[in-house]
Amino acid sequence: MKQLMTATRMNCLLDCPRKHYWRYEVGLKRETDSAALRFGTAWHAAMEDRWQRRSYESALAKALATAQDFDEATVATLSGLLAGYYRRWQDDPVKELHPEVEFRHPLRGSRSFDCAGKIDGLGILHDGRLALVEHKTTGTDISPGSDYWIRLRANPQVLQYVIAAWSLGWDLHTVLYDVTRKPAIRVKKGESPEEYSERLAKDCEERPDFYFARREVPILQDDVESFHIQRVELAKLILNFRAAARKARRPEQAWPRHLTEMQCRLCDYASFCLQNIVPDPAQPPAGFRVGAQHPELNQAADPTQGETR
Repeated sequence: MKQLMTATRMNCLLDCPRKHYWRYEVGLKRETDSAALRFGTAWHAAMEDRWQRRSYESALAKALATAQDFDEATVATLSGLLAGYYRRWQDDPVKELHPEVEFRHPLRGSRSFDCAGKIDGLGILHDGRLALVEHKTTGTDISPGSDYWIRLRANPQVLQYVIAAWSLGWDLHTVLYDVTRKPAIRVKKGESPEEYSERLAKDCEERPDFYFARREVPILQDDVESFHIQRVELAKLILNFRAAARKARRPEQAWPRHLTEMQCRLCDYASFCLQNIVPDPAQPPAGFRVGAQHPELNQAADPTQGETR
């Protein structure tokens, strides 16, 4: 049975091959996602309601339904930012949106992998053009002159989704990025969560371009062709590391580590990986579990769902 190549998996391998080993070869995953990932999931849920032209109250309820133990400050941040978003974008460029489109298709040039994932949205613009709609949250500068937009053009996730949309019959020529910047302001001493939420919503209204940006980025054939090559090479890397692991005394030794301060500080596995401690998959470390490789996909798309390794 073929393995799945998702955008998340590619990014994980590019971050650090050893991280990929723990996550996709062993199947080790934290029982609770990071705060940033949980916030992004909640925001995507809210955007699905927003782009279906539902109310702020409905979108906030949808977002909070996905929340895992959000504290009061995070709920206030989510509600204030979402209120600001609704005020900023009262007119949508999208006439019709098909949200959360799952896909799976053969990876061109590989006999071992299929491509799979879930597209944020496929949209029909008011002028009739078809567009890939991507929601992003970030803590970095999203002003027109920032390099954030240059990096997005070659984002593996977006290029994966473009090719998938083409395979589904969508003749896309543009990507509509809908980007929200997370707030830099925090709850003041003595300020209630409700007061902070209102202050954040007001700040969003006063500085909309700081928090929100929408931009169309054309799909360039050179970028797509480069990605086709790079994706196959990443698949080959996985197979090569896996083959070397079978010969190594300890399989994780065959997967190189990207030992930089930033990578290790943000890595789920740093606590034992940096100490050269090898966890037993049958008895995962506290806070971890072993399970499906791709929990973001349903069982039809991911044959490993529900299995343990």
